[in-house]
Amino acid sequence: MPPESETAVLPLPLPLPLPLPRPVRAVAFSDFDETYLAHFPTERERLHREALEDYLLEAGVRHGLLFGWVTGSSLSSVLSKARAYGLRTLPHFVACSLGTELLMSDAGELRPDPGWTRLLPDAESLGRGAGNVVRELAEAGVGLEPQPGRAPDSLVKSYYYRSRDPGTDARNLAAVREAAARAALGAGVSRCNPAAGDPADSYDIDLLPLMCGKRQVVRYVCRKYALDPADAFAFGDSGNDLEMLAAVGHGVLVGNCTEEARGRHPRVSDRCHADAVLTTLRTGLRAGR
Repeated sequence: MPPESETAVLPLPLPLPLPLPRPVRAVAFSDFDETYLAHFPTERERLHREALEDYLLEAGVRHGLLFGWVTGSSLSSVLSKARAYGLRTLPHFVACSLGTELLMSDAGELRPDPGWTRLLPDAESLGRGAGNVVRELAEAGVGLEPQPGRAPDSLVKSYYYRSRDPGTDARNLAAVREAAARAALGAGVSRCNPAAGDPADSYDIDLLPLMCGKRQVVRYVCRKYALDPADAFAFGDSGNDLEMLAAVGHGVLVGNCTEEARGRHPRVSDRCHADAVLTTLRTGLRAGR
C-alpha cells in the first residue's frame, strides 16, 4: 500500500459525505486507491470519476444505494487525497486502515460507528502480538520491514516482505500466516502494487485483529442494514481486495487490476477505475440486483 504521506493536503475544502439513503436497499463496497481513485488520472478518467459521483447521489435516492470505501489507507491519507484530487463528495461510509476503523455518514459528517468500535481490541495488545510475530519470523530468517505512515495506535501493523524466488516466497509467506495464527491475529498477504506507490517485487503484510479486515466490514455493514451479501457489490484492484470480492454476490475487479488479482478472481471489468464501478452499478441496479 502507498505511504500515508504520499499526497500533500491542499488548501481545498473537505467534501461532504453523501446523505444516507432512507431506506437502504442496496450496498456497494469499493477499494479506494487505484479503484475508485486513479492516482495519475487522465482527463477522461477524471470525468468518469465525476460521473460516478453524480450517479451515487442519484442511486441513493432512486435505488436506496449505500456506497462506501474499504481501504488499507488511513483516514488522514484518504481525506488528504480527497482534497488533493478535488473529489466533490465522500461516500456514505469509509472503512479505513483495512477495516480497523469504520465511519458512517451522520448529519453531514463521518463519525465512528459505535457498534463496530465496541468490537475492537486495544492497540497495545495488537502491538505486542505483532511484535512477537515479527521477532519469531526474524529468528526463522523471514525479514519484514515496517511500512511508513501507520500511527502508533493503529490497529493494523503493516510490513513489506521482499520477494526472493517462488519457492522461498511460498514457504516464507506460509510462515507469516502460521505465525500470525499462533498469535491470534489476522494476516493480509498480497503482492504490492507499484501503481499505488508500493515498491516493486514485494508483498504487503498486514497484521490486524481477527475481527477486522475487508471481509468482516462487508459482513458487518450488510448485517447492520439487514441486506444479503449475495445481493451486494464490491470493487477492487489488487490481492488484498479479493476476500471482499468473494464475500459478495457481485464482486468485480477493475480493468487496471494487478496481474496477481486477475489470476485469482473470475470477474474482471473491461473498464478501468471509476468507469468500471459506474458501469457495473448502473447495469446491476437497473436490473434490480
